[in-house]
Amino acid sequence: MEFSFELPMIMDGTGSCDDLTGDDPDSVCCENAVLNDPGILLLKKKNAAACGADALLSPTGGIMHTRLEDLGYDESFIRFNEELTHKTAECAGGLPVGGVVYENIRPKEEYGKNVFESAYFDHLEKITVLKDAGVSFILLDGFDKLWDMRAGVLAARAADMPVFVLIRVDDEGKTESDTDYIAALITLQALGADAFGIECLSGAADTARLIKKAFPHADIPLIAAVDISACTNEELSELAEEGVSVYIDLSSQHDTKKLSMIKASGSAYNEAAEKDDYAAAIFREAFFLPENLELSEPLKCGYSMSDDIIDLDDSQANAIYILLDSTDDAASIAANADMSYLPFVVHTNDPTTLEAALRYYQGRLIVDKQCDIPEDEFWALTSKYGAIIY
Repeated sequence: MEFSFELPMIMDGTGSCDDLTGDDPDSVCCENAVLNDPGILLLKKKNAAACGADALLSPTGGIMHTRLEDLGYDESFIRFNEELTHKTAECAGGLPVGGVVYENIRPKEEYGKNVFESAYFDHLEKITVLKDAGVSFILLDGFDKLWDMRAGVLAARAADMPVFVLIRVDDEGKTESDTDYIAALITLQALGADAFGIECLSGAADTARLIKKAFPHADIPLIAAVDISACTNEELSELAEEGVSVYIDLSSQHDTKKLSMIKASGSAYNEAAEKDDYAAAIFREAFFLPENLELSEPLKCGYSMSDDIIDLDDSQANAIYILLDSTDDAASIAANADMSYLPFVVHTNDPTTLEAALRYYQGRLIVDKQCDIPEDEFWALTSKYGAIIY
């Protein structure tokens, strides 16, 4: 995949208005406060551009219907996104401006088709507003659950927008919901994400260590969100050496010399390099596949499906082969994806069922190439959702 921006790329880390005001975003409409007195926004963004940032983030992350409804400002959803983006662009001097999208899930039910589609349309609405406001790319920031990251990436692709994904992880590379960062990378780059990365809560050294593990599997540039001003020169060199090519600078005061050092170090991203990305995934782990899979006996969906899947963990199979007859079956495998530590291989002769399985599965599916679906339709669907063909 060709990356649309020059590397290495550094952007500022102010992605929401509460980052500017320091207020509790659940009790104060920080966006309204910033737009009524935009001096702090203008100062912050102009400083980032002057110090050497290559892109600025419009502080739109906290603009979501649920929060604005609670604060009595829901009618300002479009205006806040537009005006904050325009104010940021005033400071950019022609630099790209990214629109920030935070996790925004209205339903509180257990994951399923309706929850996924609600999240998808929430993301699509906001991404469309930001695109119309003139952003150059979308940053999905702080997402926790892989299925919601997938909804955001699919929404950005539907809006024809470059999309970066940043997740916050512990020193083992796990989000709060136990989503694994390499599983997320494998899934999202196959789905069409343009860059992917982490903010490791334990610091730059652990960030570099985790990036090093991800780099051999990355077909897209890797992002590190760090406080560049607080990093030593050695830590910055290590981040670059281990594979970081996009930086989000979380510093309160940007350090011109350190930003210049990053640019002088160049980019580890090599678009032509061969990567080990032949992997399926569920949210908690990636499966790097052998050349020949040992498939289980065909499993049909039914009331005992979860027990049948668990039983297969003790078999000789290294992949679970599932026959799908309907969209209800597709929803069933999405709901049962976390019942096994084995990847799923699906077979169906119905293109609608195949798309449902690919859309709602919480990871990257393997699809049996023997599905009796018209070839052009089969390849269009599996390509759209980044599936592995076996």
